[in-house]
Amino acid sequence: MLLSTLVLKVQNINLLSKIIFNRVALIWKLSKIKLRFLRRFTQLAIIVAISLTLLGYYPTFAIPPIKRSYVQANALEQSAEIIAQSFSKPLILPHPGYLSTKFSNWHPGIDIAVGLGMPIHPIIDGEVVTVGRDLFGLGNYVEIIHEKGFKSKYGHMGKIYVKKGDKVTPENILGEVGLTGHTSGPHTHLEITLNDKFIDPQTLLPELPKL
Repeated sequence: MLLSTLVLKVQNINLLSKIIFNRVALIWKLSKIKLRFLRRFTQLAIIVAISLTLLGYYPTFAIPPIKRSYVQANALEQSAEIIAQSFSKPLILPHPGYLSTKFSNWHPGIDIAVGLGMPIHPIIDGEVVTVGRDLFGLGNYVEIIHEKGFKSKYGHMGKIYVKKGDKVTPENILGEVGLTGHTSGPHTHLEITLNDKFIDPQTLLPELPKL
């Protein structure tokens, strides 16, 4: 009786050890699969982020998707006509610089590269409607409303000298070029909208040299 009991205990112990070993082995295999997946996903995410940064693109996700609006058909060839019809006087550049990123569906504005601290001017007369901060996007920014439903937005500013409600002209200084938000170098991200639809600023502004 005693011998059979000992044999049964030994068998139970061996069986229990085998079950525990199999379970631990299974958990270890699953953890390895998860770690490999996470490692590959992380590597891919880093490669995509670096690629986008080097290309100078800062994706803007919107629902519904951003629509490119050029005010009129063939706007690139009719920019002078658009300005004459839409504004009481020609627009100016916010500051001298180089075009580092063009307008696209993924980048609803243009980037004008220049040195840190460069004064930023409004492109035309208007009223400041927003002074904000977007830590993971445009950083410090100013939005201005202009005549006939046009708005302009200036991003990545280092310093801001205006406040909501201020009336501004191209002679005024909105602030300075900085490195706030998601940026790979000092530049101004400029957006222009008409009735909340994005417009390529290059169709309205004086020509910018490419970087």
